[in-house]
Amino acid sequence: MEKQQKILCIGNVSVDIKAFSMLDDDTEAYRDGTIELVPGGVGRGMAINLKHLGFDTYIYSVVGNDIFGDYLRHGLEAENINTELLRVSHTHETALFSVMSKPNSHSSCIYSTKILSEIVFDETIKEFIKKENIKVLVLDSNLSEETFADIYAFKKDNPDIFIFQNATAPDIARKTMKYSSLINLFACNEHEAKAIIGEKADPVLETADKMQALGYKDFIITFEDRGVMVRIDGETYNAPPYTPYKIVDTIGAGDALASGFLTGHLTGENVKQCVHYGLICAKETLMTRQTVSSLLSRDYLAAYKNN
Repeated sequence: MEKQQKILCIGNVSVDIKAFSMLDDDTEAYRDGTIELVPGGVGRGMAINLKHLGFDTYIYSVVGNDIFGDYLRHGLEAENINTELLRVSHTHETALFSVMSKPNSHSSCIYSTKILSEIVFDETIKEFIKKENIKVLVLDSNLSEETFADIYAFKKDNPDIFIFQNATAPDIARKTMKYSSLINLFACNEHEAKAIIGEKADPVLETADKMQALGYKDFIITFEDRGVMVRIDGETYNAPPYTPYKIVDTIGAGDALASGFLTGHLTGENVKQCVHYGLICAKETLMTRQTVSSLLSRDYLAAYKNN
């Protein structure tokens, strides 16, 4: 594929309200801590990461007619993301995620994403893709069943379109199984892979074979501290994680890894180099409270190419 692809990211743009306290209080009482507003969402994260990594990126999503929607739009425009398809809802509020964390415990999350039902793949979107000569679509599994059906029907009619599909979360990972043979590159974590294959996923050939038997040809599966497994063109590759000296926040690291891998894949790098790029991006993102690391760029990856 050519080196300068135009990429349309379709999916969630949201605001994450992150609350963290060092006080480990099992009574769930009031306690001192920090609260941050951080722009998030798989669609947004992939669009900005891929922009940093040298691609022309577009976002298609819906935000509310509220201060959070304005905040997200201004942030995307500041990153030079094309926002012509960022629609404004007058029915629903901007998607919000409230993340609460404390020491030695998994984070809990409450979310409101009803607005995502307004992301529809209509003729306006199809005409925009053709007009702009966009050849790569990055999809978030938060999209509705109807929207997926329309996107993959479009893929059937336009087989030169490259689709990267993100599993996004275990409870919705199975949503695109019926379209697995049309997905050019799929990404999930071990929990999402478990939801798909119906049993525990491990970084072994048996797991890769089960994914492939379900129609997924080329895919990435991350396994936290057990590394990453990739199958491309029937070949399987495993790599250990790149562990940063300090993990600040895990949110966004999966999108960063996928963006780095996809960058190598679209520019013709071998699988080992693609994994290397993905792990670099994930490592840098783990060391920031933001969902996207400002350090990432094509030059940054090139500096690590032979390491």
